[in-house]
Amino acid sequence: MKGNISPFVPSIAVALLCLGFQLSGARFAYMAGSGVWEHLLYGFCHANVFHLALNLMALFQFKPRVKTCIIGYAASVAASFVPFASLPVPTLGLSGFVMACYARRYHAFRLKPWRIVLANVVLAFVPFYNWRIHLLSFFIAYIIYMLYGIIQD
Repeated sequence: MKGNISPFVPSIAVALLCLGFQLSGARFAYMAGSGVWEHLLYGFCHANVFHLALNLMALFQFKPRVKTCIIGYAASVAASFVPFASLPVPTLGLSGFVMACYARRYHAFRLKPWRIVLANVVLAFVPFYNWRIHLLSFFIAYIIYMLYGIIQD
């Protein structure tokens, strides 16, 4: 199966969408009181190329499938509507989506989410870093996978 690109297709699609937003200069960032479009599109916009590169490296490392991407997107958007996730500064970037995709791996391999929580507690001390959207996206997706597993059984 060398040379098989199919596992990367969802990641490539998300990366192209993010690159399109980056090149266009569009900045859909959400904060308290933002409109619906900001909540729907914040994940595809990034502060700079370095921010985009870090998120894309994490995304390509994980290689999420289409269903994982859909659940990850839904979880990250849902998390953005929770008032706890809003900071006084705008939030943008793909990291909430990536964290929601990691929830699939944590659920599938029955890993304990304490590592995710610990990493984000440490990141809570970084200024202007929205660790809340990471945790909320992760746990919303984790709950979706738990419910999905119950429905499948």
